[in-house]
Amino acid sequence: MVGVVGKPGTRLRSVVSDVEIVVVRPTAADVTLTCGSVPMIGIGDPAPPESGGAAPRESEPVQLGKRYFDETTGLEVLCSKGGAGPLAVDGRTLPVRGAQPLPASD
Repeated sequence: MVGVVGKPGTRLRSVVSDVEIVVVRPTAADVTLTCGSVPMIGIGDPAPPESGGAAPRESEPVQLGKRYFDETTGLEVLCSKGGAGPLAVDGRTLPVRGAQPLPASD
């Protein structure tokens, strides 16, 4: 998907693996969101004919229920269906967002 990555709740899918994601925190910047180096598309959109191929098996899998975050753009997505990855924004691999510490209860 090229362009502004939707709004919160936008659902996207990979055309080379089973990965599906939900946008939690969108970005206003024009970005390319990819899975397995191929741009992602909307859940209901037909796969482009040139999409072919599959995500590399040796790549790090995208894990169900995990949030992925890009520090540069602020984009945050939630994996709703896992599969082969990796997820990337403009060529930068999206890391799993770690748990945020709870405030001290002194």
